[in-house]
Amino acid sequence: MTSTRIENLAAAYAAAKRGLEKIKDQEKLQSKETARIESDLFDALEDEGLSGVTIPDLGKFRLNDLAWAKIENREQAMEWAEQQRPELLTLNHQQLSVIVRAAIKGEGEIPPGVTFTASRKIGWTKA
Repeated sequence: MTSTRIENLAAAYAAAKRGLEKIKDQEKLQSKETARIESDLFDALEDEGLSGVTIPDLGKFRLNDLAWAKIENREQAMEWAEQQRPELLTLNHQQLSVIVRAAIKGEGEIPPGVTFTASRKIGWTKA
């Protein structure tokens, strides 16, 4: 048999956990909606040929279009580095990411054995 105190604490704990789960579910939904709107804003700025915009009372919104190199075939990437960019023989991910970003803009090619993960975000400086 449990005491009233334990039952009350268990009920309070269960209620708190349910409340937290509800908040987390709402956060997931809000995150998805925010990501969708962010993508729409990113596309709209790109469509208008803008890299950013300042909205009175809201702040500055600017494009932040980045990509990070991801080595999928280390052997191929090392072979390419030996021939094309020997300074990368350590396969520095920062330097590879610079090469990938340039390739995405049409300045060169993505090295063999390397893919990338893209991030399309809006940077916002609040007013």
